[in-house]
Amino acid sequence: MKLILLIFFFQIFFFKLFAEILVFKNCISKDYEFEKNEYKLDLNKGEMTRKFIYTNETYKRLRLNDLRIKKENISVKRITKENDKIISEISGYPAFYTQMIFDTFDKTVKLKSVLNNTEGISLLSNCEKIIKYKLES
Repeated sequence: MKLILLIFFFQIFFFKLFAEILVFKNCISKDYEFEKNEYKLDLNKGEMTRKFIYTNETYKRLRLNDLRIKKENISVKRITKENDKIISEISGYPAFYTQMIFDTFDKTVKLKSVLNNTEGISLLSNCEKIIKYKLES
């Protein structure tokens, strides 16, 4: 019985290491409501694709302040894996920048902000589940 459990955990551990695509599904935010909010991380390509659709209420609220806001949007960023963390490319300038941090352990997406070498991390989204895909040739 111990051997079966050991093999089971060993396979789960290696499946996570060799997964090539991770999809953070059904992500929710405390600030915004979405009809759809998901992040697709292609670890081989080093690319994150975020697809989201605001609810009508959230879209109307955001549109009051910024006419460039779209109800549906897709954004793409470069990602890399560092010290068992998946992080996005830096957005911004040297004195102020942001990065997204994807945590597969607690299924969250965090936003790291740095202003004049002072770092802050805030929760961007809690995701319901993570789907792992292995590409086949």
